[in-house]
Amino acid sequence: MEINNAVTILHVGKLITPQRECLCVVHSLSAREALIRATLPLEAGQSVTLGLRNGFSVPAIVAVFRGEQALLMFEEHVSISTILAEQRNGRDERGGVRLNISMPVSVTTPTGRHSCAMKDISLSGMMIQDDAALLEEGMQVEILIDGLGKRDATVCWRSAPHAGLSFHVPLGFKLLDQWAAQLSG
Repeated sequence: MEINNAVTILHVGKLITPQRECLCVVHSLSAREALIRATLPLEAGQSVTLGLRNGFSVPAIVAVFRGEQALLMFEEHVSISTILAEQRNGRDERGGVRLNISMPVSVTTPTGRHSCAMKDISLSGMMIQDDAALLEEGMQVEILIDGLGKRDATVCWRSAPHAGLSFHVPLGFKLLDQWAAQLSG
C-alpha cells in the first residue's frame, strides 16, 4: 500500500472504533488518507477515528486492511501542515497519545498505599483521579496497575481532582497495546 503526495512519518497514534481504542503506528499521511499499522482487526468500509498527539483526531473509513496495515481514507480534507504542527507541539507527555481507560489503581506514596482511579494512560504516564488530594506535584510514587505491574512515577501536575504521573521508565508500545487489547477483549 502506498499513498501519493504523502508525508512519511513514524509515530504513535491511536485508532478508535465504537468498541475500543488501541495504539497504532502512523507510517504516512496525506490530506486525504493515512497508512497505519494496528493489531486491531478491521474491515474495509468500517468507520474509525485516527487519534494523534495533542488530541488531534480525524474521522476516517478503512479503505484496505491487509495483515496489520490499514489504509484510512479521511472523511474530510485535512491540512497536513496543521497536523504536522500539532504533532511537533505534542511531543511532551500531556500532548502524547492517550488511551481512555478507567480502572482502579493502587498508589504508594510516602504516607502509605491509597486507592485511586486511572482515567487515561500513555506510553510515558497516566492521569488519575485523586479525590483524597493525597498527591502533590513532584512527589515520587509507585503505581500498581493490574496487568502492567508496579511502575515508579513522579507526580508532574495536579489539578483537583486529577493528577498527572510520569513513569520513570516508559511503557513499551507492544506491552501497552496488548494490555489494552486484553481489557477490551
